[in-house]
Amino acid sequence: MTETTYAYLQPGLYARGWHIVLFSQELTVGEVKSLSYFEQELVIFRGESGAVAVLDAYCPHLGAHLASDGGRPHGDTIACPFHGWRFDGKGTCVEIPYAKRIPDKAVNALKSWPVIEKNGFIALWHDPEGNPPEDYLPDIAPWGPAGWGDWSFKRSRIRAQPCDVIENIVDVAHFAHVHGGEVRSFENRFGARTVTQLSTVQRSANAGMVMPENAPFDMQALQAEAVEDAADAWGDATYHGPSIMYYYTESRSEDLNFASWWVNYHTPVNSEEVDLCSAVIVASLTDEPLPDEFRQMYPLTAHLAFGQDVVIWRDKTYRENPILCDGDGPINKLRRWYDQFYQPLK
Repeated sequence: MTETTYAYLQPGLYARGWHIVLFSQELTVGEVKSLSYFEQELVIFRGESGAVAVLDAYCPHLGAHLASDGGRPHGDTIACPFHGWRFDGKGTCVEIPYAKRIPDKAVNALKSWPVIEKNGFIALWHDPEGNPPEDYLPDIAPWGPAGWGDWSFKRSRIRAQPCDVIENIVDVAHFAHVHGGEVRSFENRFGARTVTQLSTVQRSANAGMVMPENAPFDMQALQAEAVEDAADAWGDATYHGPSIMYYYTESRSEDLNFASWWVNYHTPVNSEEVDLCSAVIVASLTDEPLPDEFRQMYPLTAHLAFGQDVVIWRDKTYRENPILCDGDGPINKLRRWYDQFYQPLK
């Protein structure tokens, strides 16, 4: 392999950890979908009991794709559309309709991926060494029908590296050039499996701003309005593992007082592409409900804020040995922290 400073730059390596692949609302009971992640073809389905399973996509019999023709779900199993071989959520062949017995080699021939469903998203555990999943994804209590409702999300697939994306968590200097913001306070905290950004950023007329294509409204006008009606806002963004970020923010002004949770994730498709997604829920901080117009517009503005970063990520190249200055955040410390997810567990 090529000699590099960090393991995450080795071709064909993908981070050990939880990676979001769908939101719960995207997979109904009895539904089957195909997925492409980590240079592998997978199939996901929700059984009759509501349980979600992810399996390697190709039948070990003669190689048919288990999601072909919409898939063949049966109870909590899935049948191959080619010859009807049936597999449960653990990848065990439980039935061959035309055979008297199941061949020994077929019993555990199909790989099953550990899956977790919580906070309205579905994530799978990836680890090339086969280590058991770790429990590091916290609950987001406001999410759900009894709380703030379901996620509003926007997903895109771009040419980028996961390491390009995660460095945003420590990049204090980009706010004034990408997001139109003036940083009033900024701090990073590193944990064993987490890295947190605590920040207060205020809209500034003197700051630059990236303009994503096909924005549903005038971002320049929105920026000017935000500068005029300055809000007291702060945010707490934390990566839990290598690819899933939770962001909590509160904003108070004369007109609106609200809180929001975001879930941003990047899941590698192959050595050149990642799936990016930003998901948002929002609620009032007072007894007064938020205006309907604001509730509809806020997710759009949140997705655009994420989209500003996407414009940069899709066009940049990764500098293994960047020239850094004293105004940059702890980028090298972040890289050392991130590299743990590509190193063998000790």
